[in-house]
Amino acid sequence: MEHICLVCNYQDLYEAPYDHRGVPSDEICPCCGFQYGFDDDGFCNNEDSYRKWRDDWVENGCIWFSEGRKSPVNWNPAAQLSK
Repeated sequence: MEHICLVCNYQDLYEAPYDHRGVPSDEICPCCGFQYGFDDDGFCNNEDSYRKWRDDWVENGCIWFSEGRKSPVNWNPAAQLSK
């Protein structure tokens, strides 16, 4: 089962961003660096936090976040965002 980042559309998170009760996973997306349960804390609407994070990530060049988990071969952030 794919677990997809709600910010950058990365398709291979280890866990779903939220469980069936809406509890965040606390996972950090290796692609964009968004941490569920932390970076969305305090937002009335999580969509606002996703949009802001995505806009900042794109503006800064869509740089792969994780040093320990390498980007997929032929990783293309523009194609990933368009899925």
